[in-house]
Amino acid sequence: MLIIKIGLPDKLEQFKQPFKERDAVIVSKKKKEMFEVTDGESIDECLDRMKEAGYLPIKRIEKPIFEEKVKDGKVEYEPVQRKIVFEGKLIE
Repeated sequence: MLIIKIGLPDKLEQFKQPFKERDAVIVSKKKKEMFEVTDGESIDECLDRMKEAGYLPIKRIEKPIFEEKVKDGKVEYEPVQRKIVFEGKLIE
């Protein structure tokens, strides 16, 4: 009968050690992020949310939302809402 002892290679020995605070990895944020103004939220509240997240607004994008209506057998598109999105750049 042959008994084989399987151990971890030297490179993997470090993972057996308990996690130390100095080994923590700093996760970086995206350089650009999109922030949408939600229903019931003002533009100022969205800008404050961006600032708290560490972003500076660099672009405002407004996208209309259309509704399809049939009048006299013809399909017409009427704007009913608008979606406001801000592009933010990370403050360094």
